[in-house]
Amino acid sequence: MPYTMDVIDNGKGILHIGSGTVTGAELMLSAATVLKLVREGLKSEFGLTDLTDVKEFSVSAEEISRNAALNSGISRDLPSVKVAIIAPAPDIYGMVRMWQAHIDSPGWASHVFQSKEEALA
Repeated sequence: MPYTMDVIDNGKGILHIGSGTVTGAELMLSAATVLKLVREGLKSEFGLTDLTDVKEFSVSAEEISRNAALNSGISRDLPSVKVAIIAPAPDIYGMVRMWQAHIDSPGWASHVFQSKEEALA
């Protein structure tokens, strides 16, 4: 599967890794899974998404909007989560910034980076 989601650091974080072709359906499934885990009691403090190895980002603007709506549900339950997204490709970076514009969550700190080095600095 080119888009994976794992709970890491004893539940403190959620790691998403994309590679190859990533689809809107995969993003939606991942967000719905995280929302379900949060509603079942997961109390993560951070999320990290690494899209460095994505070759094709087959996600529409509508899917970005719907994914952001699911993420807004997560943010209501976990209002102080920090989110970092690594998106080196210009087209993917732009789509992620579109997602970021849809997230309207006081307390959520989301940042989009173009390299792992920049994200870890």
